[in-house]
Amino acid sequence: MSTRQDRRPVIGIVGHGYDVAKPFGSLAAHGAPQWFSIAVAATGGRPVIVPPGAGIELLDVVDGLVLTGGGDVDPARYGGAPGSAFDVDAGRDADEIDVVRAAAAARIPLLGVCRGLQVLVVALGGSLRSGVDHVHPEAGHPVTTAPGSLIRALVGERATTSALHRQAIADPGPRWTPTAWTDDGVIEAIEPTADWSALGVQWHPELHWNERPHDATGPVVFDWLVRQAASRTENHSTGAALTA
Repeated sequence: MSTRQDRRPVIGIVGHGYDVAKPFGSLAAHGAPQWFSIAVAATGGRPVIVPPGAGIELLDVVDGLVLTGGGDVDPARYGGAPGSAFDVDAGRDADEIDVVRAAAAARIPLLGVCRGLQVLVVALGGSLRSGVDHVHPEAGHPVTTAPGSLIRALVGERATTSALHRQAIADPGPRWTPTAWTDDGVIEAIEPTADWSALGVQWHPELHWNERPHDATGPVVFDWLVRQAASRTENHSTGAALTA
């Protein structure tokens, strides 16, 4: 029987593969950092981990998506200098780029976090640069937001965010508008030019649920995603009722 709790939106956290060391050898696994599930649940959503390679076929199951942080995007994906990136996983790049393109076509609410922002850019025609020294796990850094932007409505004109990245946006491409920057000019947030509830942030809002490093923006950012997903679910349910 359906309950109010059942109607909470399902947020798919796009998982990736990794190896776990065991006494008998390496165990292949897939998943995502636990903070993302905690963040989604804390802001009213129902988190599910989307297995690598299954994202597109599960788009009719989820109401929203999160792309998590991780290693650098392969420079071959955007015409960057070979060897300029670290911890590259070409299979993960391909999987997540496909998911972004399908989600954009279906207008599924989406949040891209750190690497996730970079995947959003590369998937839709933008490019990155490497060698950005924005790794400040304790202090983070301040960002300034654009007037009238979604991110300003969420975090205010100026906010201190976590800083844990070495890649950054070079060219956002035609589908994204930059809406937040660090004092040295690095783009820290992007919003779509088309009608789509999507947001990319270069920082780690999920770390609000971690003691150190920590990020104060988590509740407002994840609450936005869950609200967008809930709105989409309600609209679809209303449409179904009208046509029944």
